[in-house]
Amino acid sequence: MFVVAGWGVSVCAEVTMKGTMSFDPHQLITLQAIAFDIDGVLTDGILTWSSAGDESKSFSFADIMGISLLRRLGIKMALISGEASPLVDRYAEKLHVPFIAKGTRDKATALREFAKKFDISLEQTCFFGDDVNDLSAMEIAGLCACPSNAAAEVLAYVEERGFLSPLPGGRGAVRSLVDAVLAARKLRAQEVFQLRPPE
Repeated sequence: MFVVAGWGVSVCAEVTMKGTMSFDPHQLITLQAIAFDIDGVLTDGILTWSSAGDESKSFSFADIMGISLLRRLGIKMALISGEASPLVDRYAEKLHVPFIAKGTRDKATALREFAKKFDISLEQTCFFGDDVNDLSAMEIAGLCACPSNAAAEVLAYVEERGFLSPLPGGRGAVRSLVDAVLAARKLRAQEVFQLRPPE
């Protein structure tokens, strides 16, 4: 089952630049690619099983719109997850995310493969994660990001080096980074939404 949870985009817009940014904001202008962990970043980290054993997760409409805006900007995206859930494929298909690495314990290698596939330097790549298994990828990416409810070690790392969203995972955290990217580029979301997404 694929569950999408709504979240007011206007709320996210109000807190866009309240995230902690301990990096050169120019990186948001030169950024060419973003890789996302799934659980705890695009979802709230809660996994639900039905009585029949079916798995379900919730995703935020605000984050979905954010990913759509990134696509219209031509920013390449990847989903890199330690879980091998079929929901990863369904989410990638729905949002036209071209690179998937699932069931991986080595997210740094997956990030390198993503950057190599699209001929993008790691310096122009962001990794958005929330837990200790994301740190290896965060350490090699030019920019790192995390939700407000990330693991303590991740919060400490990102507070010194990257974008700390004011919002929790699965509740607009990704959209807050997208809004920061748009603000740095002096773009309005409504204008970007009118752009034709690449094939």
